[in-house]
Amino acid sequence: MNLRLDHLLDELRDRGSAILTAIDADPLLVRRQAGSLVLTNAGGALFTPQEAHQLFAKGLVYCRDPFRVVSLPLVKIYNLGERSVSVADIAGLAAEPDARLHFLHKLDGTLIQRFQHDGRVYFTTRGMIEGGPVVGVQDEDAPESAKNFDFLGTARQVAARLYPALCEARPELDGLTLVFEFLHPETRVITNYGEREDLVLLGCFDRHDFRYRTYREVRELAAAHNLTVVDEFSPAGSTLAEQIDSLLAAIAGTDQEGTVITIEHGHRVVYRVKVKSPDYLRVLKLVVTCTYPRTAELIDANPLFCDWSNFETHLRGLGREQVPEEVLGFYREHFDAHAAYLADCERLRAWGAETAARVLAEARAEAGDADRRLLRKCFAARAVKLPLRPLLFAAFDGSLDVPTVRKIASTPAEAKEALAKITD
Repeated sequence: MNLRLDHLLDELRDRGSAILTAIDADPLLVRRQAGSLVLTNAGGALFTPQEAHQLFAKGLVYCRDPFRVVSLPLVKIYNLGERSVSVADIAGLAAEPDARLHFLHKLDGTLIQRFQHDGRVYFTTRGMIEGGPVVGVQDEDAPESAKNFDFLGTARQVAARLYPALCEARPELDGLTLVFEFLHPETRVITNYGEREDLVLLGCFDRHDFRYRTYREVRELAAAHNLTVVDEFSPAGSTLAEQIDSLLAAIAGTDQEGTVITIEHGHRVVYRVKVKSPDYLRVLKLVVTCTYPRTAELIDANPLFCDWSNFETHLRGLGREQVPEEVLGFYREHFDAHAAYLADCERLRAWGAETAARVLAEARAEAGDADRRLLRKCFAARAVKLPLRPLLFAAFDGSLDVPTVRKIASTPAEAKEALAKITD
């Protein structure tokens, strides 16, 4: 599969209708529609592109009847070593006479694209478009704690506050896709940017001539509109391999993700490849295993872990290799979420016990205590008119406790949904 960006974009320009037809019919891709605009992204069954047209399906926006490209963020970028992408391959591209090489910071946030269509400004993630259906998560790479985060709404708010030019349809931005990394404390993946909320310009796709603008042009565009642009590293070394080693050594022991090596020939970007820090990848692997269900299981297994200080001591005792400082924060988020869930379950138990007692008193007034079967029948006649009947019958049987509530509302979302039924 040809991964050179200039070749791929030439294909998209010259064979756009055929490529978009394939994208539009591909069952492995997910499509979201907003008016005449269609946004496409890889579906859950597509781990990595299998066909050339799928390389574009990372947030591409197009129209039908006739098919035409409206906006394109970043074509699929592989990690060094994937798809046989080797140092030798990119060194060859970087050695050509007019080549320029940039080691751009790989920021650890959420991809946001901004474009104009029919006089309106649109913001999208790779999986959601403004004005389209809100189905599923807005960013599939988001941490578990941010699955319900409003990426698009918040990104637009940040743009309005920091970069108001982005919220206005401007003639000079027609046909341009501005690609940003969205940073926000509530959507942190690994790298800790503190309380920073920002949109950092990564690149720009120019639909007029189907090319990505060079880093110099991107910097000029950022300066003209008072935008923040991604920085670049200046690693030491006389060869590409030496520069990569130098860069990785410089960020070793930090939570920085790595770099995107960008190769330019003349006025075109011809290649991008990611080089991630081994430390980042190690922490990422541990974060993937640090899930809410696993954390809840650990807490449930040991009553002492219901206190954060005890749980933290246990985690630190496992050592930095298993629980680095960066991962400890994710455990705390899951711990707090589980504590809130248990508190919700206790509220449900208390409501069930109190309500069942009231219903039982009414049933006894009608049936008395002599006939247990008749008493249950009278209780049931009243209980079926109320929400959360399983809680009431468990209380009638004397088995209503928090573990019983957790069987009925087994997740934090189900517990909140149940509470909503009794508080509306």
